[in-house]
This record gives sequence, structure tokens and C-alpha cells, in this order.
Amino acid sequence: MTLIHPKKPFVARWLAAAVSLLLAMFTAGLQAQVKMTIEMGKKRFLPRESMPIQLKIVNFSGQTLVFGEDDHWLQLNIQTETGEEITPIADPPPVKGRFTVESSIRATKEMDIAPYYALEQAGRYTLTARVAIRQWGKQFDAKPVKFDVTNGTVLWEQAFGLPLRKGDSPGQPRQIRRYVLQQAKHLKAMSLYARVDDGPGGRVHRVMPVCAMVSFNLPKAQVDPRGNLHVLCQSGGREYNYSVIDPDGQLKVRRHYLIAATRPRLDFKGGEIIVVGGFKLTRQDDLPSAKKDGKQPEPITLPGDKLRPIPNIKPPEPVSTPDPPRR
Repeated sequence: MTLIHPKKPFVARWLAAAVSLLLAMFTAGLQAQVKMTIEMGKKRFLPRESMPIQLKIVNFSGQTLVFGEDDHWLQLNIQTETGEEITPIADPPPVKGRFTVESSIRATKEMDIAPYYALEQAGRYTLTARVAIRQWGKQFDAKPVKFDVTNGTVLWEQAFGLPLRKGDSPGQPRQIRRYVLQQAKHLKAMSLYARVDDGPGGRVHRVMPVCAMVSFNLPKAQVDPRGNLHVLCQSGGREYNYSVIDPDGQLKVRRHYLIAATRPRLDFKGGEIIVVGGFKLTRQDDLPSAKKDGKQPEPITLPGDKLRPIPNIKPPEPVSTPDPPRR
């Protein structure tokens, strides 16, 4: 018969606890060396609205880290308030592209996660991200981010048939799509959104912000023979925004008008929808850009907010370190 020393089970438990503590301390030390955060430009969205997020990585490890060597280095997860996981409607977004982050450098990776999750229900959601550092064989979780999905107020909607393309037979049924204009309030400001879908319960192609809007004048909208949506919306006390959106949800034209002797309005001339009245402004966010067209700007120009697209990977920039405490 083998005798068991009465202190051995205690020693085994103590060793297991010590190993777990050392591993936790080691992981915490690594997380202090590499900081990862998820940021969203805003925290309130309409159902299926574009949802760009930024993963920011700051490296203080003293060595160059490599990311993106496979399609699974970044794993995203969205849950409801009750903890129910939102199943992706497509494969989770593969964040491709190998890049390195040197020590004391910050890098940013940007992606739009809206096409991969059917966030149709209003409510509060939590987004989490897990990043794998293959060199260390470790995974790290970024701090969760909460956001809200709210329903906007429908102002106008119109179903339309897509024009036949070359090669389509005349008797072929046309594909039906729908434009919906919605208003939503964020931080006491009213905004106009456009939704392009295949009808109620159908595929959503895009939900996009159009412009700021005033509450005392509803926008005017018309669909032209090519299926493009023309929207004229009063965006300020005297200013109007004119936008043209195609059936795929792409913004093709953006112009700005000022109330002058008359107010700008939509009109139909020569088979085309145009804006008549008002005074046409030249702004830096015009589409198509006057510079690209080789045109000279008009003499009177009102400055606007300059669009600053964010690249997928921002140029490396040194990260300042706090000064050591004085003794």
C-alpha cells in the first residue's frame, strides 16, 4: 500500500495557483506593452447604416510587431444588451494586408463592418475585438465599445424598376429597388439619410448620410429615368444641399446653393432633373470636384468643411512618453 503525504495535495494546489498567477502577470505585462483600442466616429446609427471602425495599435514592446499575415488576426464580435451574439450575415470581414508596427509607433486599421452584420433591430450593442500577435502566440482583447441603433423617421420613399441593360430581353422583368429618405437626430442636430434596398424585407444595399437638415422644411426628392435619386434639402437658414445617388447607393453629385432672389428647386428640363433658382456655391466637398474637371472656381466661394479620408494604415508617428517623475 502506498502512503500519500498529507501535504502533497496542498502543495499541488499551491503550485497550480502560483503558475496561474505568473501567467496572468505575464499577460498583463504584455498588454501594458501593446495597447489596442477600438474607436467609432459616432455611437448612434440607423439600421444597416455604414459603420466604420478604427483599430488603433500602440507598440511599446521594444520590438517590431507584424500583423495581417493571415485573414484571422483580428476577430470581431457584436452582442446585444442581453448577451445574445449577432451572427454575421456573411463571413466576418477579413482584414487583409500585412503591416508592421515598430516600437513607440502608433498604427490605425480602418474597416466598415455594416455589410457583415444585419443590425436591423433598435437597441444597444457591444462591439469587442480580439487581436492575435503571432510572434508571441498570444491574443489580446481591446476594450469593448457600446453603440446604439435607432430607428429614423421615414419622410419619403419610392420603389422603381432598374433600367434594362445591354443584352437584356425586352420582356425580362425589371429588378425593383426602393429609395427611402429618413431623418434622425444626433446631439440635437437633425440629419437626412438615404436608404437603398430591394423593398421591405429585401437586401439593403446602403444606408448613408446625405446632409444636415432643418426641421421646418422637408426635403424634395425625384427619381430620374436612369433610376438615380435627386434630393434637394435645406441644410441651413439660407443654404441648400443637392445630392444625386445611384441605385447602388453611391453618391454621384453633391452641390450647394444659397437662397438669392429665389429659392432653389428641382425642375425637369430636356429629360433631365436640374436645380433652378438660388445661387450656386463652390465648395471643397463638391462632387464631382471642379478641380478634377479642370474648371476654375467661381468668384464667390464660401468655405466648407474639407473632407479628409482616412487611409487604411496611417503613416507611423512617434508616441510621446511621459517624463520620469522628479526626485
